[in-house]
Amino acid sequence: MKKNYTVAFVMLFVASITSGFALKNVFDYSMIVGFGLGIVFLLCSVFFAGRSQKDSKAQ
Repeated sequence: MKKNYTVAFVMLFVASITSGFALKNVFDYSMIVGFGLGIVFLLCSVFFAGRSQKDSKAQ
């Protein structure tokens, strides 16, 4: 079974941005932390999407 990590990282991206917005009144830097984690998850998603596309072309 082929695992698709791209979808999981996109969902983590959305969750981190949403939690940054939700906690902005509780924690001073929650927006910065949320967007920072979101960017990391988005970059991971792009990496795995490119890797998956490269593997499918090789076959």
